[in-house]
Amino acid sequence: MEILQFFRDWSEVWALLIPLIIILVYKPKGNNLRWLILYVVTAFILNFLAVIIIEYDYLIPRWMNYGNNIFYNLHSFIMVISFSVYIINVKKYKYKHLLKTLLVLYLAFVFLNFVFWESPLLLSTNHFTGGSIVLLMICLLYFLTAIQEESPTIWLKHPSFIICAAVSLYQAITFFIFLFIYPMHNSAYNTDESFALLMMRIYQVIFVVFCILLALALYRSRKIRAG
Repeated sequence: MEILQFFRDWSEVWALLIPLIIILVYKPKGNNLRWLILYVVTAFILNFLAVIIIEYDYLIPRWMNYGNNIFYNLHSFIMVISFSVYIINVKKYKYKHLLKTLLVLYLAFVFLNFVFWESPLLLSTNHFTGGSIVLLMICLLYFLTAIQEESPTIWLKHPSFIICAAVSLYQAITFFIFLFIYPMHNSAYNTDESFALLMMRIYQVIFVVFCILLALALYRSRKIRAG
């Protein structure tokens, strides 16, 4: 049981080792893939720091321990930027400027949110919600163009299709988790922590699935120089 608990507690770290190993061993090619590599490396570091703070908070001086929420906020930001840029540049879109405008609006929203509304030291439900909406909209447009577009590239078999499927699945589920778990967990009427624990278990499972699909896409990209 202790081993199982260890794997649960560290799932947000070891799950990222799956795509990281694919990157180190197979060295997938493609200029656009650098955004996915950036995400994997950065997310691994951020998640490692976040879990370290949870597991060994008693070793951190009180004046230095501001919690791990800032690392989750940074993780969300890196995810939105990395995958948005990857999906926008992986193929040609009829209204590509609209996607770029959406990304600029997201950046403006993040700036305003953390300057005027929420502290970056707290888990930001506004930030997670906004990021999920942006990624889901970009993935939806990818799917629509991939199905309708006449192109020599079979997008349904392209690694980017797996990427969009993984991102859509992850965001569709975690959207509701981060939208409700923090307000409910801190509500004066909430005395049962089982709900928060259940939501985090679901999050851990979906994150592992997300990393497996990301690793699969990176593996299939190893021979596609276009990324």
